[in-house]
Amino acid sequence: MYSRLVSWSRWLYLVGIVLALVLIVPTAWFPFQLGKIAVFATMLMVVVALYVLGRGVPDLLETHGLKQALFVALLPLSYLVSMFFSTDRAVALVGYRIETDTVLFVTLMFLAFILSFTLFRTLRTARLLLSVVFAALIAAVIFQWVSVAFGASVLPFSTFADRSVNLIGKWNDLGLLAGLLGMLILVWGEFARTTALRRWIGVAMAVCVAVLLGIINFPLVWGIILGFSIILGIAAFLMQRSSGSAQHEEAQSNTATSAPLLVEKTPWFAVGGAVVSLLFLVFGSALNTGLTRVFPISSLEVRPSYSATLGIINDSHSSIRQLFVGTGPNTFGEGWIMYKPAAVNQTQFWSLDFNIGFSTVMTALSTVGFLGAIAWLIPALLILAGLLRAVRLGVLSRDERFVAASLSIAGLFLMTAAVLYVPSQNILLLAFTLSGAAFGFLWRQGRSSAAAVAGEVSQSRLSLFNSAFVALLLLAVTLWAGYTADRRFVAQAFVGHGSAALNLGDADQALRSAAAAYRADVTDATALRLILGAGVTKLQSLANTPTPTADTQTEFANIVRQSIAAGLEAASTTPRDYRPVFALGNAYNFLASLNVQGAYEKARTLYQNAAALNPTNPAIELSLARLEALHGNSDIARQHIQRALTMKPNYTDAILLVVQLEVANNDIPSAIQAATAAAQTAPGVAPIWFQLGLLYYSNGDTAKAILALEKALFITTEYANAKYFLGLSYYAQNRTEDATKQFEDLQKTNPDNSEVQLVINNMTAGREPFASSTPPLIPPQGRTTAPIPE
Repeated sequence: MYSRLVSWSRWLYLVGIVLALVLIVPTAWFPFQLGKIAVFATMLMVVVALYVLGRGVPDLLETHGLKQALFVALLPLSYLVSMFFSTDRAVALVGYRIETDTVLFVTLMFLAFILSFTLFRTLRTARLLLSVVFAALIAAVIFQWVSVAFGASVLPFSTFADRSVNLIGKWNDLGLLAGLLGMLILVWGEFARTTALRRWIGVAMAVCVAVLLGIINFPLVWGIILGFSIILGIAAFLMQRSSGSAQHEEAQSNTATSAPLLVEKTPWFAVGGAVVSLLFLVFGSALNTGLTRVFPISSLEVRPSYSATLGIINDSHSSIRQLFVGTGPNTFGEGWIMYKPAAVNQTQFWSLDFNIGFSTVMTALSTVGFLGAIAWLIPALLILAGLLRAVRLGVLSRDERFVAASLSIAGLFLMTAAVLYVPSQNILLLAFTLSGAAFGFLWRQGRSSAAAVAGEVSQSRLSLFNSAFVALLLLAVTLWAGYTADRRFVAQAFVGHGSAALNLGDADQALRSAAAAYRADVTDATALRLILGAGVTKLQSLANTPTPTADTQTEFANIVRQSIAAGLEAASTTPRDYRPVFALGNAYNFLASLNVQGAYEKARTLYQNAAALNPTNPAIELSLARLEALHGNSDIARQHIQRALTMKPNYTDAILLVVQLEVANNDIPSAIQAATAAAQTAPGVAPIWFQLGLLYYSNGDTAKAILALEKALFITTEYANAKYFLGLSYYAQNRTEDATKQFEDLQKTNPDNSEVQLVINNMTAGREPFASSTPPLIPPQGRTTAPIPE
């Protein structure tokens, strides 16, 4: 009974880790990473139940190295301690989508480590784990090659129209696991007993992986491969030398055979891996350009830089206590919006609220402090300790060397990635799984028969109370983690479905999905924000009813109450999150536009509160400006616009509002004079020239608008909205060819912008730029948002 149930738990664990790696549901609204976490957590509940029923706990308590393995428990413990002192406990336990930096997720990682430590510590079971992981990685690479080579012609789902979509997660996540597969092939080539044919097959597989990595173009992976290839080569050479010392002495006496022997002992797989990785590190951009011409694919991933992350850490740690325990789990996002570098607002990523830093470990250094960051490194330190012990004892056979090298390099490879990058959660679960198995396998080596017998005697005398306590604790923690993860997954699936419906304009379906999400998990603030957002969209639809009936008015009042209540609950659930406060401000702003009594004052107060929570976001100041402009307070509106432009001088939406205020006040000539003076004072500032050109364009003087907009583009060649209005100005001056060229340039950088495509089609056909648009487009200078999103 014992071995069968434990064996079942082992196989189910393997199923769970494979699904965590490659599970995908081809719909845009499915919570991708959260779905993988939920499946793994669900399988973990079954695994632990079978393990406990199979009397695996007494075996765990007698496992050699358990005391050392339990040091990994310092990771969730450090998060709990940090949570106690956190500046925002609301996001510490589960977060919004079970982010990496939450108590729940690090608990799952600890469970992954300790279970793999006991389930995969023998040669047979460790081989089984490696074989399953190897097969899963090969499947992911094959799938991606099919997607890259054939795209939607073979993969029918619209999700795979973007060829960078993969089974793992982010595009760089695929690069990490492809790099891991390449390293496993190199280890196999150096240590495994195999035929020459199989070795050549391994070379072919390594070439396929290398080409895919060249397409992915993630330099960090090549750097890690280079480092581990050097280590692998040195280890393989030393092992070959020690095992063949007798042959070496014989070769010294026979010079005719010394050269072939040296060639035979050279670790060619490791040397090849180092050379190829070095080539891609030096010539990676050129090689990637050539490969993407054959396989057209691109992907962009952004994260805070090392210096920006270090700046957030320094600014947010205001005391010695925070230096050691941080600001609290999952609070990096709060530090980012409070202290992000001012230069970020000048980029196209200004509106991104990063909740991670340069790397997973650096994020932990910010949120859970020095103690938490050190706890992240414990699995890697345990692997190194196990390697040192195994080398010192010198008891590993050839097969055991292969397994030990594979597990150790795989675990250290992914843990290195966590230090230098932000891998997705499924990769971190794999990292802790491989690290636990590596440590368990290494620490088990060298035990004498007497020690094994002593362990059995000790096991027979183990207190029933201790076994029962550990079993209940293991079950309780696993059931809590699994249930909480599954509940949040169900809620987020409904939120995703509702958000997709809302994007299509179906507010009723969005409200139904949001209500279902709230029923699944009442602590999910994103479900409450969806209720508020969908409610406002529904209110806008009802407000546009030509002849509202009594039922319409009743429905309007009910949705107002429901939406405001949801927003208030979201704000109270996550009190340091500016988003529900900002959304509530938008809701009251809409009600103020309908002259609802007290809505204007409430909206202003909410916007001010949101600005206090996020003082670096120019969108909040712009919303305040629009609110004041709506109520005729032009001077106050200009003050808020100036604050927004101080934060983001190239903020086109704010510049548009300036122009609209001048048009409304019939004072464009004065505004042109002021903008001209500003341009003369600061001739190298592109946004000032853009504003001047926009004023001329709005005043109908497209000839002068062209001069100002050309100057803006001379300073900033990729100023998208300057190109947009310059193209329209060219067209107004009958320079259709020049106008078309501007919009064709815009299409290259904005291929999904339907308005740009419409203008190009119309100009090519000799029609007005916005002819045949349905519904008719508002003139771009009269809109609240820029024609080209920034």
